[in-house]
Amino acid sequence: MPLTVPLELHELVIDVLGLDHSFTALKACSLVCKAWLSRSRLHLFRILLIRPRVFNKGYSDPFYYEYQQCFSLNHQAISSYVRDLKLFYEPQNTFRSLLSPTNPSCVPISSALIPVSSMITIPFPFNRLQSLHLCWKTVNLGGITAFEKMLQQIDCLRHLVIEGCWRFRAKEDVIASIAVHAPNIRTLCLSKFHWIPNSFASPFVEEILDRWNNRFLEKGVPPLPLERLYITQSDSTAILAKVVVLLSPCLDLRNLRYLAMPISSLLGALADTRFRTLGKQVTHLAIVNLDRSVFQLPADSFPNLSHLQLYVRQDRILLRFLRNIQIPGASAISTPHLVHMHINFETHQNLIPNNEEMSAQQCNDMLARASHIDSALHEFIVNRRVGIQVSMHFAQVEAEVQCNYIQEVFPRSIFTGCLDWMGSESFKWWFDYE
Repeated sequence: MPLTVPLELHELVIDVLGLDHSFTALKACSLVCKAWLSRSRLHLFRILLIRPRVFNKGYSDPFYYEYQQCFSLNHQAISSYVRDLKLFYEPQNTFRSLLSPTNPSCVPISSALIPVSSMITIPFPFNRLQSLHLCWKTVNLGGITAFEKMLQQIDCLRHLVIEGCWRFRAKEDVIASIAVHAPNIRTLCLSKFHWIPNSFASPFVEEILDRWNNRFLEKGVPPLPLERLYITQSDSTAILAKVVVLLSPCLDLRNLRYLAMPISSLLGALADTRFRTLGKQVTHLAIVNLDRSVFQLPADSFPNLSHLQLYVRQDRILLRFLRNIQIPGASAISTPHLVHMHINFETHQNLIPNNEEMSAQQCNDMLARASHIDSALHEFIVNRRVGIQVSMHFAQVEAEVQCNYIQEVFPRSIFTGCLDWMGSESFKWWFDYE
């Protein structure tokens, strides 16, 4: 007599395997046990990556047909399980994918290089998405219409990441489109945005913004109560963030908990009395391109700050920054406020010693620079007593090598017990929704 296992036990085992990214086991069990099939798909297809697998400069009908078939016919059985969808314009480089470790949480599906405006003719099957990540090379005049139609077909979208050459145009307010057609959005990332016309000195800019604001207010739609906002890598970033994004009536930033901005945009906002309440509820502040060594965070700007995240490119900037930074509550003995500080060196893959490629002098110079950073970090941690928890990460370097390197060249800081190492996934804020 066959043993009958309770469904709850099946689901528990499946969920544990899903959390451990044991996708091979999930696939194998789904093939031999029907009870595993539906629950396993929740994990196997929760995150879906769609990108071209071919290099093509043009847009041809066969590729468009393949893209349409992907959405409408071949994968209807899995579309209802997808919660996190990533649509990338750039094709997948097969040769590079063989050299780098694959991400088991992403299931690539063949798609096509088609104009964004053509998507308006394709039924969008992923109506249960919680997160949407768009990376398109360009958006033409019909792109916003297609974008709005896509948002209308998603019932519970909460996290939206947009990167690529998107543009704010006189006739197209992207933020208003999001607020009207995706009212449940709580996380918004705007990366590589541009302003059209090219200059904010244009006499028509104020008129354009007034027209946008009046048009949105006439709709009677409430602004988006955002919890997380990320702005980075755009032309005239400081002005774009301040004038177009932060002042938009489409966004309610009073309860913002996570804020990521370039340092120039952040300083501009802090100096403007119109943004006095911007950081009142912020607990996680990320400075995405720390390119200056001296700036102060006013004590009343971020009273609830618990995490400070820095993206640094140059050693000298970090050294000066550690000597000059003032963190609200961190140095006050009477304030038991703990600030976790995360430092990410974005382009320092050359810091890792390689005896075959580096001369002895180069290695000594590198270790000397690291020693200066170690001394500065040690002094920084000791002077702030237990108010600082420092974590470090070197981008583009394997995790095991990073860990060994940090333990080797930061002995004084490690000895304090306040310097930790964190993996690269810890710095991808849009993957952490809890």
